[in-house]
Parts: sequence; structure tokens; C-alpha cells
Amino acid sequence: MTEAVTPLRQGSGTGLAAACLLGPAAVLLIAFYAIPFLRMITESLAPANAGAGWMGMSVEHFERLASSGRVQRAFTRTLRISGWATLITLVISFPLALYLVRAGRTIRTAFLIALFVSLASSLIVRNYGWLVTLADAGPVNRLLIALGFLNAPLRMVYSEGATIVALVHYAIPFMTLPIFAALLRIPSSLSDSAASLGAAPWRVIRDVIWPLAMPGVFGGVVLTFALSMSAFVTPLMLGSPATAMISQVAAEQFLVQLAFPFGSAIVVALVLITFLIVVVFTLIVRKVFRAQV
Repeated sequence: MTEAVTPLRQGSGTGLAAACLLGPAAVLLIAFYAIPFLRMITESLAPANAGAGWMGMSVEHFERLASSGRVQRAFTRTLRISGWATLITLVISFPLALYLVRAGRTIRTAFLIALFVSLASSLIVRNYGWLVTLADAGPVNRLLIALGFLNAPLRMVYSEGATIVALVHYAIPFMTLPIFAALLRIPSSLSDSAASLGAAPWRVIRDVIWPLAMPGVFGGVVLTFALSMSAFVTPLMLGSPATAMISQVAAEQFLVQLAFPFGSAIVVALVLITFLIVVVFTLIVRKVFRAQV
């Protein structure tokens, strides 16, 4: 009798512990994400004229979104900037994470502290740092002129390139740490075995390490892409009206035009497009790399 009841009690305790651990996060997500997002969906379906539409709903704001050249260009620009930022961040972060795994404890600790300090620093302060660094009279232009690569300062700020650079700087910890965690779980004996069989270092990375690190790569890519797609402060400070991302267009509708339904439609479309891209990327990773993500 006791043996039959004990597993049930253990299961109940585990469920209670899980509820206690997940409960606060679930409450925060529901209160500050799910409910506001549902409110935006309702707002985006509100007809311009009260009582119009089927059951008080209308898709006219989404039709306006689809026919707006400015919004379409902003979406295309946002996808382009986010794609480049994610790719560059991956190219930088994967070798960095691989180096950290193989480095000594002192060097690894120093690098990890630097990454966490970067996460803790203000985004606005970092963007101002890039404004100074990439300015016409900044150190990058002065160095290029001193080396003879330029005869006059090159305009770097208030451009897509400056936005990408700042997004990469911001996203490196979000890409490096998941990859680093995935690499730590790979037994070093696998790389040693491949090398002892004659595989070159680049083949060990391509055929052994890269596929096994794919869960970390997937997590880092999704985080970086989502952060880049929703970026607002960075393109606002380092971009220009000609390089506005979709978050800036939505903010303009909310704060300047006071067109809340149309702004809500833009935000809903942004979330759905980002979600669709992540789903497609997930299917590709599962199909090509056979990774459990």
C-alpha cells in the first residue's frame, strides 16, 4: 500500500515545485505580454467606423499596411538589417565561444565577465559610444585617413551599416553564451578521435563540433534575430529617417499620428512575420542538421 502511494506523492511534490518555479514567470508573461498583445490584436481589427465590419471587426488596417509603400520598405529594411546582424554576430560569436571552451580558466573567466558587463551596461551609452567612434571626426575615420585609405572622412553614422554594427555589438553576448553552453556539453574525446583519424581541424569543426553545437547556435540565432527585428533605440540613434526600421514606423503611428489601430496592425504583423521566420528556421535546422530544437 505504501509503495503504491509513494510515487503519487513524489509526483505531486514535483508538480507543486514546478508550479512554484514557473508560476511567477507565467504571471509576468501573461500580464505584460499576452494580455497587451491580445489587446493590440483587438485594436488592429477595430473598424475605422464604429459598427462597421463583420461582428465589429475589420481587416482594413492590414489592407492599408499591405498597400503602404513606406511600411513595405521598412519591413524589407528591417529583415535585411536583422539578417545581416544575425549572420555577422554568428560569424564572430561561434569562434569566440569555441576559443572560450579551449582557453584556460583565467582567460575564460575574464571573457565571461566582460560579456556579462556588456549585458549590464546601458544600451544608450553603448550607442553613444558608437556615435563617437563612427563620427566624421571619430577615431575610425582618423585611423583610415592616417593609414592612407581615405582622403576625407567617410560618413558612417546615420546609416544601415552603423545600425548593424551597434546591433552586432549588443547581440554578441546573446549569441555567444548559448553556443558556449552547447560546446561545453560536447565531450573532448569526440574531437580527439576525429583528429587521430586524420581529420583536419576545419573538418573537425564542420563535421563534429558544428552539428553537436546546433542547439546553442539555434538559440543564439533566434535570440539575435528577434532582438534585431524589434530594435528601436539603436536604429533611432544610429540610423536616419531614410533607414527607419519597422519599430520606428509603428512608434510614429502610436506617438505622433495617434493612429493606434494602424500602429497595432504593424506590431501584430511584425510579431507574426518574426514568428513565421523562426518556425521555418526551426524546421530547416531539424531537417538538415537533425538537431533536437
